[in-house]
Amino acid sequence: MVNIIGIVSDFLTGLGVSVLLPIVIFILAVSFKQKVGKALIAALTFGVAFIGLNLIIGLLIEAVAPATANMVEATGVQRDIFDVGWPVAGAVAYSTLAGALVIPVSLGVNFIMLATKLTKTINVDIWNFWHHALVASIVTIASGGRVWMGLIAAGILAAVCLVVADRTAKRVQDFYNLPGVSIPQAFAVSSVPIIVGVNWVLDRIPGVKNIQWDESHIREKWGFFGNPLILGCILGLILGALGGLWRDVAAWLTLSITLGGVMLLLPMMVKLFVESLSTVSEAARNVFKEKFKDREIYIGLDSALLIGHPITIASAVILIPLVLVLAIILPFNRVLPFGDLAALAYFVAMVPCLSRGNLFRSVICGLVTMSIVLLVTTSFGSGMTQMALEAGYALPEGTTDITALSSGNWIGWVLYQIARLFG
Repeated sequence: MVNIIGIVSDFLTGLGVSVLLPIVIFILAVSFKQKVGKALIAALTFGVAFIGLNLIIGLLIEAVAPATANMVEATGVQRDIFDVGWPVAGAVAYSTLAGALVIPVSLGVNFIMLATKLTKTINVDIWNFWHHALVASIVTIASGGRVWMGLIAAGILAAVCLVVADRTAKRVQDFYNLPGVSIPQAFAVSSVPIIVGVNWVLDRIPGVKNIQWDESHIREKWGFFGNPLILGCILGLILGALGGLWRDVAAWLTLSITLGGVMLLLPMMVKLFVESLSTVSEAARNVFKEKFKDREIYIGLDSALLIGHPITIASAVILIPLVLVLAIILPFNRVLPFGDLAALAYFVAMVPCLSRGNLFRSVICGLVTMSIVLLVTTSFGSGMTQMALEAGYALPEGTTDITALSSGNWIGWVLYQIARLFG
């Protein structure tokens, strides 16, 4: 039975998000009594939008990577835990027995919470269950091999993700114009209390509480330089200069134009998501209005949908050098950021909608969030290394331990610490 579940889990994750999610969207639309033709168009549009989104984000990460690598090298800093990035973390998380069993556990938690009206979210973001799988795996290790404890931890994380997704859904929908959508992605969820806490503090600091660098303010006050395309190009020039790309003018200018293009193109991809999801949301509302007396339902999706906002991209680019400095000066940190450094937009995806689109607050919230991420991944220590070695992953030369910044989920860390009491 376990082998069958593992095979099914491998098959589902192996499809990739751009194939898996359109299938889920089609099934949902049809189950909500949408016409097959209309449901198919919505599903295919969603898949195309996700391919476009991933291509643009991939272009961003590829363009930024040389500058970040140069900055890491230029610091000359040595840390004994190396950030290998989320692709390795995701693969390693699913390689364990606990990780392989996570998909049915997380889906089961979602079904039970929907049936008991404890959530409004149908989480179709199955690929990002790797966050649940990672928690299941690391808790299993910490508890001395108790797989059942790992699966309970994954179930708790899945439940928390659904609750927070519900609580933030209206802000996400209104700010990003994504009707009927919520974000249950585990890292995005874990950042919410941090963002709320930082905003609470900033609201009580005279002068600072009045700083409002939102998109309209930037466009109005910065004029020509506030245009997202121009702002992206300028940030690309600055990042390239800090990363030493001025030695290669072609690479430097390419980074500048790429960042400008990303700022311009990502919102266009989000519009395609809105177009496809409106079909599902409309059908779902009609069904629930008919059978459940106006009960509201949300479609839980990847936080990648939120990265299209210019404030998110701008804050992520600004944070790249700041996070490197943070890794140097933060007490007790043992992690050297690298693999996930170019993907910092994911770490601040929830900030704009919870901070009224404020660029200043996005950077401050990002710094606090990344401080916690560095300390959490430091505390996890050799947990991921042990999983990676068992999965056959070869550690980078000269590296004692590996991690991924994207594994720095403080909720998972709390569950990990509880599990250690039984190890």
